[in-house]
Amino acid sequence: MGFKNKYGQVSLYTENNVVIAHFAGYITSGLLRAFKIELCEKIKSLNNQPWAYISDSFDVLAATPEAEKEMIDISHLMKANNCLSSAFVLTSAIAINQMKRILECAKRNVNFSECLFTDLDSAKQFISHNLKSKQGQLI
Repeated sequence: MGFKNKYGQVSLYTENNVVIAHFAGYITSGLLRAFKIELCEKIKSLNNQPWAYISDSFDVLAATPEAEKEMIDISHLMKANNCLSSAFVLTSAIAINQMKRILECAKRNVNFSECLFTDLDSAKQFISHNLKSKQGQLI
């Protein structure tokens, strides 16, 4: 599934217990409202199992200020619903700085430089290792 407006687009899919969102263009609050609805469906399909998230945003230019606020809410939602790890594929300096600010405002205790990548394969490797490690700590 996906959503597109005149400014940007997003599509979501899962690989095992990893939710991957591909964003392109400008991220608006309208785009994120559609994303949040679909994300909630993906979370439900995981049946309370621990999961991870990758934001494949290589093609993102920036987010609107309203979208930043929405991303903070989405970050809280993810944490409350058993998301153990996140990774971000970003190349835009503006988008990177915005994501740092979002994670700080959401009070997510992450080392952003460790979960920031320039390609999806590296993000997947990080998530695979990190998710297994964190799941092991839950046992």
